[in-house]
Amino acid sequence: MSKAMRRSAKDPSPKQQGTVGEQVGSAVADMSSAETAQYIAEFSAELAFLARESKLDLLAYLLDMARLEAIRSVQAGQKDR
Repeated sequence: MSKAMRRSAKDPSPKQQGTVGEQVGSAVADMSSAETAQYIAEFSAELAFLARESKLDLLAYLLDMARLEAIRSVQAGQKDR
């Protein structure tokens, strides 16, 4: 993934940071719509792979649909320029 969240030495500890949802929400707030869609496309591809490896076929399919929709959003944004 191109936008992986990394901790620096001055970042607060995980206990001080709050929930994972809050952490992801603050990271996403700093990204544009296109960057967010690209991140979702990449992350859902990885999750779909894991689901497929675990024989969770319906979940893999749904994650692939999310990936395709995110890619469509990125492409639509590029056409608007």
